[in-house]
Amino acid sequence: MNRFEHIDDHGLIDLIAQGDLDAFEGLYDRYASKVLKRCYFICLNATDARDLMQEVWMRVFLRLHQFQKQAAFSTWLYRLTTNHCLNFIKAKAQASNVEANIEAISPPPQDPTQTAEVHHLLARLSIEDRSILAMKFMGEYTYEEIATFYGIGVSAAKMRVSRLIDKLRKEVRT
Repeated sequence: MNRFEHIDDHGLIDLIAQGDLDAFEGLYDRYASKVLKRCYFICLNATDARDLMQEVWMRVFLRLHQFQKQAAFSTWLYRLTTNHCLNFIKAKAQASNVEANIEAISPPPQDPTQTAEVHHLLARLSIEDRSILAMKFMGEYTYEEIATFYGIGVSAAKMRVSRLIDKLRKEVRT
């Protein structure tokens, strides 16, 4: 049994602030797999996702004192993760024109049972679209938070999520 299992995130952060590095390990254990999934969802590369996850946790360790406790720690963590991954993708795109590489991914096989491969479906979406879906379904952001993050209205955020879901459904059916 994990000694930090019954302590909420804010309690763990207080312990970390008091110098308890084991509490940071407890926080890491609680969220590491979710951060890794989000990194992979955005960058679609397992090696990059693992590297990004480690970089995110280094940033968390260095910036935890900036967390204001006005929102859930998970919201702060997922925003930091999303921003870090998007910055990585942008830098990589500037260096090697990744958008062309994403379009060059081989088309899915003609077998209808294999056309629903998540990797291929996500690769067809823009980086921004993938991050919106990650925010909604992996980070459990509200439409209001997504709207604020992207500088759009709440109704526009709802419409984008709805259109992306429809787009993915159509891709699965073809």
